[in-house]
Amino acid sequence: MAQLLIRNLPEPVKEELRERARDNGRSLEAEVRKILVDLVAASHEDPVLSWLGSSERFRSHHGGVDLHLPERQAPRPVDFE
Repeated sequence: MAQLLIRNLPEPVKEELRERARDNGRSLEAEVRKILVDLVAASHEDPVLSWLGSSERFRSHHGGVDLHLPERQAPRPVDFE
């Protein structure tokens, strides 16, 4: 496998990558590798399948969304005349 050295990476970016790696149970190196492989592979995927995959990752990372639904009301009468 090839090796890649990244210089002058901003410290906040490195910290965010460390947090992502920790959250995903991976080393920093493994997390960056996964991000790069997924990004390159995604450019060759069906865009709909790619969107579905990213949506699933978003939901699994951020949880669901609670929507406020209004109470149901009686239907309005319809006059067909």
